[in-house]
Amino acid sequence: METKTYYFHPGKASVKQGYLMEDDNQEVVYEANVLKQPLFGAADVEFINHITGRSEVHKVGHTVTSETSGILGGFTFTKSHFKFDNEKIWDYLHERGIRIESGIQRGRLGMAYDVTLKGDKIAEIVTSSGKGSSFVLTSRFALEVTTSEEFIDWAFLVAYSIAKTEQTFYS
Repeated sequence: METKTYYFHPGKASVKQGYLMEDDNQEVVYEANVLKQPLFGAADVEFINHITGRSEVHKVGHTVTSETSGILGGFTFTKSHFKFDNEKIWDYLHERGIRIESGIQRGRLGMAYDVTLKGDKIAEIVTSSGKGSSFVLTSRFALEVTTSEEFIDWAFLVAYSIAKTEQTFYS
C-alpha cells in the first residue's frame, strides 16, 4: 500500500470556511465545502474525494471548547469538539475504530498525530514544515497528511477535525 504526503489547509477565498487537501503538484485531491451555514444549528458540508469522485454531505455543528484546570492549577486541559451528523466528532471516529495518538514532533516544532483504524496505522498527520502551496506557508491550520488512497477519507476527516477544534492532545 503506497503512501503519499498531502497538504491540508483552509480554502483560500471562501467566506464560508472550507478546507482543501492538495498533492505535491498543488492539485486538490480532497475538500470540504460549506453549502449552507445557518445562524443556528449545523451546517451542510460537502466532503469531496477528487480521487474517487465520491461526494457526501454531512451536518457539521459549531465547535464547542472547554478548559479545565488541574488540581494544583499548573495545567490546563482543553477539550474541543463539534457535532458530525448529530454525534460528537471524537465519539463518531472512536465508534468506527479510529484512534488518534498525539505528541510533540521529534526534530521540529509542532504536533504529530498517528491515526489507526482498528489497531492498524492508516495515517500520520503533522503540523506543516512549510512545504506545499504558498497558502499553506501562512496558514495556522496547515497539516501534512501521509496516507494511502485507501484511507484518504478517514485521514481527511481526522485532519479536518484537528483543524476545526482547539484540542491539542488526543488519545
